[in-house]
Amino acid sequence: MRHLGGAPMLALLLGVTAPVPAFAAHWVYIGKSAGAADTIMLDTDSVHKLDPFTFVDILTVYATPRANAYDITMDRFMQRTAIDCPKRTFVAVKTIGYLQGKRVGSSHETPDWRSKAVSIPDDPISNRIYDTVCKPAPSDRTPK
Repeated sequence: MRHLGGAPMLALLLGVTAPVPAFAAHWVYIGKSAGAADTIMLDTDSVHKLDPFTFVDILTVYATPRANAYDITMDRFMQRTAIDCPKRTFVAVKTIGYLQGKRVGSSHETPDWRSKAVSIPDDPISNRIYDTVCKPAPSDRTPK
């Protein structure tokens, strides 16, 4: 058995206990963003279908707080995202920013979002989100 102590244990505890939006019930770690230390997670309990789209809440936790284009400082943001799984496209429907667990701002719902979907990038984070949301869980797959 491997023993975790010191800084690794502290990082693990902070990552597990850091505040996330209270309405989320099941955040799943997706990975770190490319070129940054930002953590990407998604709430599997938020996944629901509105044909042909599947909705999911994706959370980005910044390594350090930062200001957005509107000069709102936040340490994380949650993005309600609609994914058209068969077409492999997505659109950000709404974004909510948080600082120290408190909501600090949000966008309006993207007008006419259904017509604004773009291709999902082919990168590790986007592929993991797509696979988590769009592909059946291993227990749901039939053996070949």
